Amino acid sequence: MTLDGDALWEALYPAAWKLARSADSIHERIGAAFSAIQGLSGEDFPPEQRLRFNDIVTRMTVAGAVRGADGGLAKGAVDNTLASMPEDEATEIAEEIFELFVAVAEIHFRD
Repeated sequence: MTLDGDALWEALYPAAWKLARSADSIHERIGAAFSAIQGLSGEDFPPEQRLRFNDIVTRMTVAGAVRGADGGLAKGAVDNTLASMPEDEATEIAEEIFELFVAVAEIHFRD
């Protein structure tokens, strides 16, 4: 079910804030921004933004999780992906998260 513009804006605002207001590395910033929106799903977004959100999720988890010798989780999919992600790709993802925020903000302030 698609969330309304207000709910999406409230969910994405912390992600945009983490991207803009941190002196951390780009990898740390997109990791923090992504953790702020991980509770959302593509179905929460209108069709125009759904593909962008789903692409961000795929790119942030592409490496998959790593299991330890005991079968437990040694490193999550996001951390594992970030560990091998080139800086230029991290920058692209930061831009995608921010552009998603802007698109949702336009809906939020139009309603």
